[in-house]
Amino acid sequence: MDYEDGMTVFYDPVSKTVIVVFRGKTTILKGPYESARSGVAAGEDLCFKLGWRSNDRDTPKQLM
Repeated sequence: MDYEDGMTVFYDPVSKTVIVVFRGKTTILKGPYESARSGVAAGEDLCFKLGWRSNDRDTPKQLM
């Protein structure tokens, strides 16, 4: 997945929170998120809702 310049999604395993920096705004997702995977997914979902479009999400999935 391609992040925009300056976009950061950081999972803190001690507090089980996620810090998201997107387009100059910092947001803390309090969670708790039990894993880095779930925390980062929540952070990326927030960025997606705010207008981020990753190359992976722009590419239609091929039918099998």
